Amino acid sequence: MILNDVPATAKVWLYQSDRAFTSAEKITITQKLTDFINEWAAHGTKLKASAELVGDFHVVLAVDESVYGASGCSIDASVRFIKSLGEQFGIDFFNRMNFLVESTNGLKLVHFSELKNYPDAYFYQPLVHSLGDLRTNWRIKVLDRKF
Repeated sequence: MILNDVPATAKVWLYQSDRAFTSAEKITITQKLTDFINEWAAHGTKLKASAELVGDFHVVLAVDESVYGASGCSIDASVRFIKSLGEQFGIDFFNRMNFLVESTNGLKLVHFSELKNYPDAYFYQPLVHSLGDLRTNWRIKVLDRKF
């Protein structure tokens, strides 16, 4: 289960890379995620948060806002952190026009305009807002998309 140390109601931020992570990158990024989460705070209050690399393409950050909510400054800090990861590893986490499609041929990043060419495939849709949503509605059929 993804991020089993925070509840399904936790708010999530999902970042997809523009390429698969290497094994070495996974180790380093996982450590950097741990370091960031251990220090992540809003207005001086440590957030009950978690982070995880999911598969070869995704970074997920989650905050249990029933304990203390993420503020604008703490969200900005997380974006700066993800940008710094991207700069360090030559990864673009902010291209929202690429989608990860899963078909019988495996995983492939495709441009939004190409999704229609994969009607029988699944894709990892970025429009999830809670951890529960991520766990149940993240991988959906291309034909079932809402956009």
